Amino acid sequence: MLVHRTDAEGLYNEAISLTYYIGMPQIYLEADSRLDDGDKIHLGELEFNIIHTPGHTKGSICIYCEKEKLLFSGDTLFRGTWGRTDLPTGGFEDIINSITKKLMILPDDTIIYPGHGKYSMIKEEKPIYLELKPKLY
Repeated sequence: MLVHRTDAEGLYNEAISLTYYIGMPQIYLEADSRLDDGDKIHLGELEFNIIHTPGHTKGSICIYCEKEKLLFSGDTLFRGTWGRTDLPTGGFEDIINSITKKLMILPDDTIIYPGHGKYSMIKEEKPIYLELKPKLY
């Protein structure tokens, strides 16, 4: 298992993982490796870049493959919306900054595969954030 360095605490802290909230016993996990922004993962001939996108949690990441023009956005970005920010270590301003400053700068034809739900493309999501950003700042 890989986890961003700042989310590693959530693997063993039930106040962050919320296992008690959903009626599960505390789970004890250990990451095989901790990731940082800019790290790279290689699978065969493909290279995936780790993009730290705090907001859903402080250690949320997206995984981007420039060669294939695809982004695995996890719970940061969904078709037509963003991920929850009301969970421990999450934050609305953080997720909007992550999306506008780190994801909306990717090529328009980048395909977005979220953690669940339908896929999208950067060019389809960009108008939402171009309209929202001036209202926030």
